[in-house]
Amino acid sequence: MMSSVMSFRLFGIPVTIGGSFILVAALLGLSGAPRIETVVAWVALVFVSILIHELGHAFTALSFGSDVAIELNGLGGLTRWNPPGELTPGRRALVAAAGSAVGLVFGGLVWLAARQLGPFSGLTGFVITNLVYVNVFWGLLNWLPIRPLDGGHLLLSLLEKVAPSRVETVAKVIFVITAGIALFLALRYELLFVALLAGWLLFSEFAAGRARPPAGPVPDLSYEDPRQESAGEPAPETRTEPDPGH
Repeated sequence: MMSSVMSFRLFGIPVTIGGSFILVAALLGLSGAPRIETVVAWVALVFVSILIHELGHAFTALSFGSDVAIELNGLGGLTRWNPPGELTPGRRALVAAAGSAVGLVFGGLVWLAARQLGPFSGLTGFVITNLVYVNVFWGLLNWLPIRPLDGGHLLLSLLEKVAPSRVETVAKVIFVITAGIALFLALRYELLFVALLAGWLLFSEFAAGRARPPAGPVPDLSYEDPRQESAGEPAPETRTEPDPGH
């Protein structure tokens, strides 16, 4: 289990914050604007944005009767969910899409409010601009059909409907092509973080014997499909109480 610095319940949902989440967010903040107030603001707005994204997954899964728990770690989040029975591909797609959908709505509302009440400058302007950026840009990025982003789960659900006998073969080709294009564009436009992410995702598809990519700094923003555990492996833990040891 990841090392946590905070555990609490939000709307009855267990939420665990890993130390790696605070560390990676702070390092990214330092790389952009090395002032203590800006770094603190960046960590706070990333925390709020990713938590909102994961709540989108969690509430949708709850509506289908699942037990859910949220973890924030690295530069991303994970919603663990355990439905009472097999869900249709359409319902799994809804859970996958809900995170970015909620984030896009939130980012849009922040933008509209800023248009009506602004302009803003200084630290307030920084927070508003980056709330929109994180929720909109990262939300759209997370819909790309690349494993293990939400778009990868969406593609797998679609293929189960239209090509159930060739799901993994077709998905792997699409994942590799999409990650390759994302890597090329990120390098072309000098988007270092996106390039590193795309390169890691591309490598994970080529890695021999990959059951699923290892945990890494994926921005948001994902959820864990309960059907993905391999035969003989235990199902993902769903916490019902915060860990009393943290």
